[in-house]
Amino acid sequence: MSSTIALNEPVAPARHPVRGIGLWVLKTVALWITIIVAAALAAHISGHLPPAPPHDGPLTVMQAVFVANGGIAIVLSLLAERSRVRGAELALLLFVGFFCLSVGMMMIEALFFNDSVKMPMGQLVSWGEQGVIAAAVTGIVGALLFRPAAETPAPVPAGIFWRLVWLSLIYVFLYLFAGFFIAWQSEAVRTYYAHMNVSMGPLLALQLGRGFLWALISLFIVTRIRGSLTSRAIVMALLFAVVTAIQLLYPNALMPAPVRLAHLVEVGSSEFVYGLVAAAVLMAGGARRPLSESSPWRLIAGRA
Repeated sequence: MSSTIALNEPVAPARHPVRGIGLWVLKTVALWITIIVAAALAAHISGHLPPAPPHDGPLTVMQAVFVANGGIAIVLSLLAERSRVRGAELALLLFVGFFCLSVGMMMIEALFFNDSVKMPMGQLVSWGEQGVIAAAVTGIVGALLFRPAAETPAPVPAGIFWRLVWLSLIYVFLYLFAGFFIAWQSEAVRTYYAHMNVSMGPLLALQLGRGFLWALISLFIVTRIRGSLTSRAIVMALLFAVVTAIQLLYPNALMPAPVRLAHLVEVGSSEFVYGLVAAAVLMAGGARRPLSESSPWRLIAGRA
């Protein structure tokens, strides 16, 4: 009798993959519009509008606004869709994924090199203020758009401190490797930095410290993504590569287009690799789903 009752119980209909993709696209478009509006709102609130930069690259300012923010919206939507947390915790996750990667970590390096770049301090402060406002608005709206099933953040294996240390060293290696074998191969880059006098010791110390911060950010994000180790690594790689590098599409008066585009390839490729490695180093040996559940299609369409 109990078996008959169980067989006759209604079964919740599974979400159709195409419908799931369509809904995700609509949410992504909404988040894209939100990021653009939030950036404009942040610029208005801060009261600091930078001078119009020269059009020296493949995109105008407005084209860069749509393309860059579109790329950020896609990876943040992917992060939200795969999130283990929701509500205020999801808003915080999106804030960290947006602000820390696109502004916070970049400001540390900008301050280090500012004696040579000579960006006005008011512009740097305004950059940070606008980043906080835009990321906060985006995080709140993203948490309202996406309502993933809540789970406890994934546990991490033992020895996490040494994993963070290893990731700090790996970050420095990737930074130097990509800088020399990608960016430094550009004559425009070599000419641009020819007047800079940077000591290797302080530079390595800075990047080691940034590497440890990158490792902490990686730990915060990867433990809040559902799915297999492979699927989490893909999300991390895409998030890190796009959010950090795509802003180099914007024209600006401080860095000519050939230099920006060389850095875009350098930063995008090194951060993509770092995202993959960070997920593997931090989560290898921990509980994870079978690899069969990690196809790119399931990253969006499924809830694995």
